[in-house]
Amino acid sequence: MRSWLAVAAAVCVLAVPGQVVFGEEHDEKIYLDEDYDDARTWAVGIGLGLVDIGDSIIDETTVLSDDDIEQFLMLNLRIPFGDRHAHRGSSRTGFRGYLEPELGYWDGDFASDMVVGVNVIGGMPFNAVEFFVGGGIGMHFLDTDFALPSGDTSDNSLGLNAQFGVDVSASESLSFFALSRFDLIDDERDQLETKVAVGLRFHF
Repeated sequence: MRSWLAVAAAVCVLAVPGQVVFGEEHDEKIYLDEDYDDARTWAVGIGLGLVDIGDSIIDETTVLSDDDIEQFLMLNLRIPFGDRHAHRGSSRTGFRGYLEPELGYWDGDFASDMVVGVNVIGGMPFNAVEFFVGGGIGMHFLDTDFALPSGDTSDNSLGLNAQFGVDVSASESLSFFALSRFDLIDDERDQLETKVAVGLRFHF
């Protein structure tokens, strides 16, 4: 619930002023301009957020964390595919597709986790704002201060994620984003990581 409320607040903070500022600097038909869309191809996103790592059971009597919340960093590269000129009011699909390689990391009091993965993102532009949803797969590299049920202090496991968020243009080369995300990790801890983040996206 906290994740949904945080993203809802971020959407209000980013989307409304973003639309006003962007509308003052650009013609409202900017997203109808294919030359403008051609200039916005790949993008690098850098974000900072919070992760709720939930209860991590180490053995029958030891819990790694009790709904512990840690900071995490994220870095991704968005590569557009499909109809990059899709826009609101267009006769086309109205959606944009992105392939998104990513790197994420959090470090807590008792454990750390680094994820390397790739996502498929679908975006729906609306003037200065683009709402997006997506999901993907990644490898999680966990290190803990305790022995896992296997007897090790590290665990490499596959994970799936689902996410949604908003991207708000500040200029032709810069946008702000906010997202909420859920990572389900297939490991000995039976863990679900809930994340919220805000950040910058640099278009080139």
